[in-house]
Amino acid sequence: MHLKPFITSGRAVALALACLIVVVALSSSRLLKAQTDTWKPDYPMILTPDRALALVRAADQKLDYVPGEVLVKFKAGVDTSGQARALRGLRSRPTVGDLEWHHDVARFKDPTEQDATILAAQLASQPEVAYAQPNYLRHVSFTPNDNGFSRQWNLSVLDMPRAWDINHGANNSVIVAVVDTGVTTAAQAFTFPTWNGSTTQNITVPFGTNPDLSASRLVSARDFAFWEGPVLDMVGHGTHVSSTIGEDSNNTLAEAGIAFNVKIMPVKVCVGYWEVQFVMSASGYRGFVPPDVGGCDTADVADGIRYAADNGAKVINLSLGGPEPSPLDRDAIAYAVSKGAFVAISMGNDYENGNPVDYPAADAATIDGAMSVGSVGRSLTRAWYSNTGPHLEISAPGGSDRDGGFSGLIWQATLLPSDSDVSTVLFPRFDRYAEVPYQGTSMAAPHVSGIAALLISQGVTKPAAVEALIKRTARDLGAPGRDDEFGYGLIQPRTALFGFGVTK
Repeated sequence: MHLKPFITSGRAVALALACLIVVVALSSSRLLKAQTDTWKPDYPMILTPDRALALVRAADQKLDYVPGEVLVKFKAGVDTSGQARALRGLRSRPTVGDLEWHHDVARFKDPTEQDATILAAQLASQPEVAYAQPNYLRHVSFTPNDNGFSRQWNLSVLDMPRAWDINHGANNSVIVAVVDTGVTTAAQAFTFPTWNGSTTQNITVPFGTNPDLSASRLVSARDFAFWEGPVLDMVGHGTHVSSTIGEDSNNTLAEAGIAFNVKIMPVKVCVGYWEVQFVMSASGYRGFVPPDVGGCDTADVADGIRYAADNGAKVINLSLGGPEPSPLDRDAIAYAVSKGAFVAISMGNDYENGNPVDYPAADAATIDGAMSVGSVGRSLTRAWYSNTGPHLEISAPGGSDRDGGFSGLIWQATLLPSDSDVSTVLFPRFDRYAEVPYQGTSMAAPHVSGIAALLISQGVTKPAAVEALIKRTARDLGAPGRDDEFGYGLIQPRTALFGFGVTK
């Protein structure tokens, strides 16, 4: 996920202290069985102890993939005997029955070889294999600020009030899927085990739905990453993104989102600190997991994209990414577009860290109906963190603390940060919400998703036509014409809604 942190000095100190605690907790004694009551989850778990431990190892070792997991696609026509031959190329000699299928791609977990790049290379060398890759992680990394008053300059700079005169917040027949950390769909408490500093104890954790996004507007929610129960956001990122897209116009915390009448489909493909902490604590892990643990593995992301397309989403928002290409991601996005879904993808936040090419944003330039989205601040200059490159297609407000400080960030309703801050909180809660400022290309992409929803409700139904209209009506920024810093320029909702000269 592409959300740039904005950390006050006090929180930075707290985080440093938390990291010191983590170093101690990750000693050899951390896997001793804790004295705690047996925990029985309310629903079957997807995030198993083995998977949670793999995510801890990935965080410890700064890996961009899940250790020991590889994704393999066999060539067309290869039957089970051919698949078995290919698998014999691995030292562990797995069987076809060990494969976990995600459409036409199989996920394989090898406990004997944790370096997934080695596994992928070994499988890719087999004549029966079309491609093999590590199960890459797309990360969410952010520390939100305390809540404050409404400063939604982003809606003003896009002239949204006059755009709403043309189309008043889209309509409820349009479904926008947010493939992310989730949007909470249950207002109830669940019991989870967690480490309290000396032992593991079961705690009651309350959850609530966003008061500015009514439960009736959340449809076809699905969790691919944590459990088979209701979708729960324990990070806040997916909720913030959803608020930009479709926060209610009659609300209590902040102003409206762009397409405030649409249905939101919460598709959870990412887990963060608390999901991993709970599962590791249940397994007997004594201590705190790394504060930056978690992510969104490519198999889950691809499954989430396909699920959204198959269940009626006409817009899919992907505020996530990573430095490694994944054919699985690209194929899923192309599939979604073929099913009639427009896809908005954040560009990445690493401009000052070498400006690497980020995926799946880089794939968008080759798929008509999917768009990569860069970020601008309130002065309409490129946000300092926003990646650039020839694959950048469009720009939208993403906020920048260097361009207006707090008031230059993107303010939307999400979880109250102080209730689950991993540097200060032992027993979290996820039932309180506030208007919170974030910055990142994660925040820019949902602006494009919201505008796409307005256009679709206006009758522009083909994803490629939505993309063409957004490009054609953009406000040119930077060098004349398309450029690597802003793409085709800044989105212009009102102009796009007129839709002159674009085939539906």
